[in-house]
Amino acid sequence: MISLYDSDNTIFEGMGDCVLMPTSCKTHQIAGGGYTLTMVHPMDEWGKWRHIVEEAVIRAPVQEEIIESAYDGQELWVYETIGAEVLRDSASEPRTVTYQNWSPDLGVGDKCTYNGRNYQCTYFDQSSGVRYTPPPESPWWRLISGTSGGGTVVASLPAGTTVYWIGGTYADTWWQVETTYGIQGWIKQSSLTNERHQTPETVQPRRITTQLFRIRKVTIDSEAGTVTAEAEHVSYDASGTLIQFVSISKASAGNAIAKVLGGLVDPWAAGIVATNLTGTDGTVTKDYKGKSLIYALLDPDNGIVPALGAALKRDNWDLFVLKKTDTDRGFRLRRGKNISGVNWERDSGNLITRVVPVAKKEDGDTLYLPELYIDSSFINSYPVVRTEQLNVSGQIGKDDGTDTDTAWTESALLNEMRARAQNRFDVDHVDTVNTTITVDFEMLGDTAEFAQFKALERALLYDIVYVIEEKMGLNTQVRVTEVEWDCIRETVTGLVLTNVNGYVGGTVAGYTVKDNSIDVTKISGAAIDSIVALAADRAVQILS
Repeated sequence: MISLYDSDNTIFEGMGDCVLMPTSCKTHQIAGGGYTLTMVHPMDEWGKWRHIVEEAVIRAPVQEEIIESAYDGQELWVYETIGAEVLRDSASEPRTVTYQNWSPDLGVGDKCTYNGRNYQCTYFDQSSGVRYTPPPESPWWRLISGTSGGGTVVASLPAGTTVYWIGGTYADTWWQVETTYGIQGWIKQSSLTNERHQTPETVQPRRITTQLFRIRKVTIDSEAGTVTAEAEHVSYDASGTLIQFVSISKASAGNAIAKVLGGLVDPWAAGIVATNLTGTDGTVTKDYKGKSLIYALLDPDNGIVPALGAALKRDNWDLFVLKKTDTDRGFRLRRGKNISGVNWERDSGNLITRVVPVAKKEDGDTLYLPELYIDSSFINSYPVVRTEQLNVSGQIGKDDGTDTDTAWTESALLNEMRARAQNRFDVDHVDTVNTTITVDFEMLGDTAEFAQFKALERALLYDIVYVIEEKMGLNTQVRVTEVEWDCIRETVTGLVLTNVNGYVGGTVAGYTVKDNSIDVTKISGAAIDSIVALAADRAVQILS
C-alpha cells in the first residue's frame, strides 16, 4: 500500500490522508548517498492526485531488511569554562618569578611585581626626583616574562566555551579537553563547570518494510493526465540543520556524531543518529562549521560515513552509521546461467602514475617536495610515466585554513603535500585504467517457470555478489552500491555493482579490483535491469 500524508501531518500511521494508486513508483538508493522516490499518478476522478503537492509525505514499501543494534550517542563529559581561560600543551602552567614588592626607591634595572605582573625598570631620569609606577602609567617600565617551566598556551578560551573531557586527570587538578572547534589541550579542573554527562543508549535491531519520502517537486501534465512526484527520503530533513562551531580531531564515530549533534543551532529532535563503530574502527578529523547534519554525515570528502568507510542505514528520521559487513547472500552472475551479456570497456586516457605536489614558500615562490614527486605503486605496470602537477592550497607562515588560526610550518605543509598526492592514488585512483563493466541478466523469479523463488530473491545495499564470465577471464567480487526498487511490484528492478573495495571515500565509482583475476582495473556503475537469487541460480544449474 502506498499512502500519502498532507504536509501538516505529524503522525504517519494508518492509511494517511489517502491511499494512492500510482501507475509507477520506484525508489533509488545509493550507498552512502542519495535516497529518492519517483512516482507517476493519474489525475483520477476521486481527486487523490490533488493531495500530491510539495512537502507532502509518501509512505511506500521498501526492501525488507533488519538494521542491527547500535548505540544512540556516546559517553561524553561536557563542560563550560567558568571564565576566560587558556589551554596549554601540557598539564602545568608557568610559575611566576616573584620579585620584591613595589617601592618608590626602585631604579634602572630593578624588578618588581605590580598588580600581579612582573616589570623591569629600563629608564629613569635621576634629576626628576619622581618615581613612577610601572605601565601603563609610565613608559620607563617594561613587562618581562617572569616565567619558568610550564606548558605553552595553545588557545585562549572566552568564558562559556564548550569543551569535552577526553583524558584522565593529572594530579587531580588538570584535565585534557577538546574544544568544539577541535583544539586539544590541558586546562585546570577548577576552571570548568559541568554541563552534562552524556551516556549512550542501546538501539535494538529493527525490521524495515516501509519508509517515508517528502515530495520536493511536482509536475502536472494535463494532456497526459498524470502527476509526477519527485521525493527525497525524510532523513534529508536534516539538511536544513546548521552546525555552529564543530571541528573534530581524531574522534571515534560515536564521539564525532555526539559533537556534531551538540553543535547544532537547533537540536535534531526528529530522530536519532546511532552507530556500532568504536574507536578501533577509525577516527575522524574534520571541520563542520556552518555545515548541516547531512553534510557532516555524508559529504564525499568530509563526511563521517565515507571517512570511516561505514554503511549508512535509515529508518525514516533515524540514521545508523554502521560497520560495513561483507554479507554474501549467494548471488552468482554467470554466463550460460543468468547473464545475457557483458560489455567491458577500458580507457587509459586519464591515467596518472606520478604526482608533483606544489605549494608556496613564505616569499611566495613555489615550494616543492625534497623528493619532488610521489609515485603510484602501479608506476611500473605501464610503459610510460604519466605525471600530474597538483596545486596544494597553503603557504608557509600563512593561516592553515582551520579555526585554530595556526600558520603553516614548512614540515607540516610538506606532509600535507605528500598526503594530498597520495590521495590521488588511494582515494581518486587516477593510477588505474578506467574500466566500465556492464552486466545484463535475468530475474528468474519474475518468470512463470521460477515464480516460486521470487520470495527468496533479495539483494540489499552493500551486499556482496560474484560476477563470473569465463570467456573474458572475469571472476570478481563486487558490492551492491545502488538499488532501484519497484514499490508497486515490490521487487528489485535495477542494481549498480562496484568491486568489493569500491565503496571508499563516499563515492559509488568503482576502484581497483584486488585479489581476483582483474589486475589494475576499475569497475564503475553497471547498468543492470534485474537480479537473481541463490535459489534461482541453483535451479538453473539443475536444469542445465
